Amino acid sequence: MPVTKISKKEIVDIALTEFLRDGIQALTIKQLSELAGISTKTVYRLFDDKTALLRICLSEHYARFTEELFEIPSNTENEVETFLSVIHRAVTLEFGINQKFYSDLNKYYPALQNEALLAIGRLHLFFSDIVDQGKNNGYFMPDINTGVLLIGIQKLYSAITRENAFGALQLSAQVLIQNTVLVYLRGMCTPLGLQNLKRYERSFCKEVAKPETNP
Repeated sequence: MPVTKISKKEIVDIALTEFLRDGIQALTIKQLSELAGISTKTVYRLFDDKTALLRICLSEHYARFTEELFEIPSNTENEVETFLSVIHRAVTLEFGINQKFYSDLNKYYPALQNEALLAIGRLHLFFSDIVDQGKNNGYFMPDINTGVLLIGIQKLYSAITRENAFGALQLSAQVLIQNTVLVYLRGMCTPLGLQNLKRYERSFCKEVAKPETNP
């Protein structure tokens, strides 16, 4: 049996980088073995098949994604800034990914997509805590239903970053966020929340990257 000169984690890192840059279908096991400097036999010995490899890559991808978002509250002043900062960072990260990645995932590996989303269920709890704390501290309207609100935000977020629902309009991420998520966020806020939102939204919108043109 050949000795693998590269770790399993390093192979996952290579595969994940390729998946996010060019889409899942663009990378073959043969190409991966060449990039990693190992045989295809070794790849299959470590991962069984491409689906098994992708499952590990998705786990790593969402772990990195969520951990970065979880660090944001420690650097913000209140729940309005936290909410906006999290959305801003999430969209920035998503627009660094070729949309072929998500289209391939949804078309060819829907079961894995569902597994990955279930695995990051704590992200829902994370947002729930932000909203509930904001309500308690007087920044968000006390009578809003947190569960309904989060589903609405999730649908808007997916429409912008995953489904390319606004693609025909050829608008920047900045304009899309201003006309969807920020409108939604304003409706959540009390007068105190709106005062704080005005302090942050302009600078954050300027920093959101424009969506890349997908091949």
